[in-house]
Amino acid sequence: MPPIAFIAGAAQSSQRRPDQNMHPARLMTAAATAALADAGLKAGDVDAIACVEPLSWAYEDLPGVVLEELGADADARRIWVPAGGTSPLDLLHEITTAIRQGDVGCALITGSEAMKTRRWAGKQGMRLSWPERPEQHNPMRGQPPLSSSLERHYGLSLPIHVFPLFENAIGTAHHRTAQEQRDVAASILARNASTAAHNPHAWFQDAPDTSSIASITPENRLIAYPYTKRMNAIMDVDQCACVVVVSAAFLEARGLLDRAAAILGGAGAQDAWYISERPSYDHSPAMQLAYTTALDRAGLTPDDLDAFDLYSCFPSAIQLGLTALGTQHEDERAFSLTGGLAYAGGPGNGYVLHALATALTRLRANQTERVLVSGIGMANSKHAATILAHAAHRANDASGEVSYREPYKPPAASVIEKADGNASIVTWTVEYDRQGDPARVILLLDLESGERAIATADNTAQMANQLLARDPIGRTGSVLYDAGRNIFRFS
Repeated sequence: MPPIAFIAGAAQSSQRRPDQNMHPARLMTAAATAALADAGLKAGDVDAIACVEPLSWAYEDLPGVVLEELGADADARRIWVPAGGTSPLDLLHEITTAIRQGDVGCALITGSEAMKTRRWAGKQGMRLSWPERPEQHNPMRGQPPLSSSLERHYGLSLPIHVFPLFENAIGTAHHRTAQEQRDVAASILARNASTAAHNPHAWFQDAPDTSSIASITPENRLIAYPYTKRMNAIMDVDQCACVVVVSAAFLEARGLLDRAAAILGGAGAQDAWYISERPSYDHSPAMQLAYTTALDRAGLTPDDLDAFDLYSCFPSAIQLGLTALGTQHEDERAFSLTGGLAYAGGPGNGYVLHALATALTRLRANQTERVLVSGIGMANSKHAATILAHAAHRANDASGEVSYREPYKPPAASVIEKADGNASIVTWTVEYDRQGDPARVILLLDLESGERAIATADNTAQMANQLLARDPIGRTGSVLYDAGRNIFRFS
């Protein structure tokens, strides 16, 4: 079956004045209204809706609020997937499947964040006149948390602690010094920042260069080694986006072919859920599977792609994506269509909607291009990829097939709570305080038994100096469980 699902319209915006006081559902409605207008459609055409759940507010019935404000059919089908950075692509794949089954003709995927407004109001001591929040609301709805209780015990509680572990492992795998690896990471982000400078919706358009991103200054302090502040995704934004997804029959009946993008193929896959369980940190088997499967379904190879929007919460995420495509940071093709999460903006789990909206604009202007858009969720645990082309220039071999998650049993290390004996460092990071001093050391270790352990140091400053003196990955020492923690010391 050839591609029969298409992105027919899109819209996105950045609300730069927090005193405009628009809550996320209202931003979603505004984006949906604009996206339908972009496609030449009306609210009455919508028969399905999917909302990326915001982090900045909660609703009892978010799709219902958007449908009501939009003036659409209140009985439109609601489609939901667990929260995470893959959510927009996961929803796109679920809607595409429903279209292929004949159950949906025109669907909206919308998402927004108003974190900037929330934080502004908090600083002003202002109570926002937003809808009442439900007392009980869990956007995970049964999905495991980002990190295990054992990981959180050692400080692996947020993405800012997790992705540096990949960055340091990638540097070792490529035989780079710490400074060389930080420069590679900064150069990748400098390219993204240059893209953001030409994106009217980007939150930051100042286009810092490699040196500015890599250099440690009071304004660009270290967060967790090797990442400076400007290497991190920025969530303190008010942004919204929406895409309109339609069937081939709907597209042809409405005469939308010249303004639509075809979904050539897509796939999702999942690594071992918790970061401490990963066998390796310089590549992702599940990301590789998602990309390869999506490309196979699109009838393409990586060399056939003209541009990527590789999920860019941190530089390591981009490099893992390049590895999955069989290329590296020297590749001259665009790594981001928007400028990425550090510069275009990181609106919670909804960033990829901005990538899809920008991809549609790009394909309308460059009709022979092929574009890959990817997403990452949680601690680099979930992966998704979609291949797009202009509807009038579909690849002949494209199937249009998609999947939410490919059947795959990821390899996982056995992580123990209490370690004792000789161990080698698998990867590491140092977390820094606001004064620029080492606040915590986080180490992942392989024991002689073959088991994995998480550890820290009894002297943070001393261990930080030892880790930074020369590449510590692969170096050995001893680990001892003491006072509720695994303590590592070099031999």
